[in-house]
Amino acid sequence: MRERLSVVLLSAFVASGSWAFGQAPPVARPIDPDVPTEAAQSPPAASTTLRMGGTIDKYDASTRVLSLSTSTGTVQLPLASTARIGWGPIGRSPQKIEVGELQKLAGFRAVIRYSESHGKKTVESIRVFDKNGRAER
Repeated sequence: MRERLSVVLLSAFVASGSWAFGQAPPVARPIDPDVPTEAAQSPPAASTTLRMGGTIDKYDASTRVLSLSTSTGTVQLPLASTARIGWGPIGRSPQKIEVGELQKLAGFRAVIRYSESHGKKTVESIRVFDKNGRAER
């Protein structure tokens, strides 16, 4: 009697296990015509804020592109329309510099904060120092 009960229980377990591990049929969902398919499937990409130090090589006011010489080479980055530009040591409030003044600061040391999203870098802020790295003008 015990053997028969064990066989019945084992058969029930195997049968329920094969049902539990079987694939469920695909679920049909309504498509929202106002949401593009790519946007509905991929999460929004977050931007990353980074810092970089170097020497100001040049600034092109017509294209708003800053060229910064770093230890790994020259990097060209566009300035955001809201970019903050200041003069002074880190840890103190910087003196505001107008964007047009960047053209005159070639050769000066600077630290920039930039955001990167989808491989595109944009300068958010610039802190300028003296040519020898100090913040005296």
